[in-house]
Amino acid sequence: MNKGGVGLGGRAAVGGGSTAAASQKQKAFLQRVDTDTGNLVDNFGFLVNVARVNDPPVRNSQEILHDGDVCC
Repeated sequence: MNKGGVGLGGRAAVGGGSTAAASQKQKAFLQRVDTDTGNLVDNFGFLVNVARVNDPPVRNSQEILHDGDVCC
């Protein structure tokens, strides 16, 4: 007579399996996000370093006036 309890137990087991699968998918997704984020940070750092190397030295007006160069 207690068929409702058995049915609920069976459904709980199925639900538990789908929850485990969803958890596994989420874990895999978060690992991919973590890897992609690390790659983005590495690439951004590389671009910043390249930009620094290629910047020519800049002299401001105070340096020009103190060096005795004629301005304008």
